[in-house]
Amino acid sequence: MEFIKNISEKAKDFGEKAKEITKRSGELLEVTKMRYEIGKLERIMVNNVEAIGELYYRKFKGEEELAAEIERLCQSTQTVEQDIANLRAQIEKLMPKAPICPNCQTELAEGAKFCHKCGSKIEEQ
Repeated sequence: MEFIKNISEKAKDFGEKAKEITKRSGELLEVTKMRYEIGKLERIMVNNVEAIGELYYRKFKGEEELAAEIERLCQSTQTVEQDIANLRAQIEKLMPKAPICPNCQTELAEGAKFCHKCGSKIEEQ
């Protein structure tokens, strides 16, 4: 009877691990999508900044009525910057960075109490 109970507990543990792996793979897929979106937004920012530079130069050369377009591009670029920051914050929630030793800046294992490189005690955050 003990044997069957052990098998049942092992099966339950296995099921929980499978659920965790499925959850993590879904999170990794979501992070990949967000990173792809960040790449697209960064390309938009580069294009906007180049266009702003060109418009400012044309304004410098004497062209009139470019201020509205420059303002629109600046506002658009600022919105894109905010979108990128929001996506990065979402990624940070899904994939938090590993703790870093404050003494030697070595990346630590999750839950480490001491640094494996320099031996410094790690304060809980």
